[in-house]
Amino acid sequence: MQRLVLGAGFFPRLQGLLKPVSRRFPPPEGMRSAGVLVPLRVRGDAVTVVLARRTEQVPHHKGQICFPGGSRDSGDADLLETALREAEEELGILRGDAQILGTMDPVITVTGFCIQPYVAIISANAEFRLDAFEMAEAFEAPLPLFTEFERYRYAESTFRGERNRLYFFDYGPYTIWGATATILHRLAELVVECASTDG
Repeated sequence: MQRLVLGAGFFPRLQGLLKPVSRRFPPPEGMRSAGVLVPLRVRGDAVTVVLARRTEQVPHHKGQICFPGGSRDSGDADLLETALREAEEELGILRGDAQILGTMDPVITVTGFCIQPYVAIISANAEFRLDAFEMAEAFEAPLPLFTEFERYRYAESTFRGERNRLYFFDYGPYTIWGATATILHRLAELVVECASTDG
């Protein structure tokens, strides 16, 4: 399969497909709210997505591939604040280096979280400074790679009375799964829609 090439107008088109940040998504009853940043980066003619791998020391999701983010703190004005705060704490991504494009539909997890993803462009010059306790490494993957839908594996599950797909995606030595893979799959669908309107 030939990989998509994202043209110069990609980001404005993507922003047009994302939901405005001002839109509120109250979590379902009994679920905890969380916010994650989905950082995109321009590398020459390519667009990459920034991912991280959790350490084996963290209490939850040990060793898993993730986006920077976490549970909303009482001091966070909203979930965007949560996502930006966590991105700075975990990866050292400064707020001034993140241009927020918009948000996506929340992802419900079987662990009881309602995760709100915020898509952002981060500066090509931004340097990662990892929290040594939480993050083992950060890496980048080509965004168009995730539009190769035949590469996803999935398992069916039922949660809160609804059928769900648990996605898995292999990239080099990493297996990306769970909420992170779901967010990437949904983002990839938007990327394909952007490409179909190119030109």
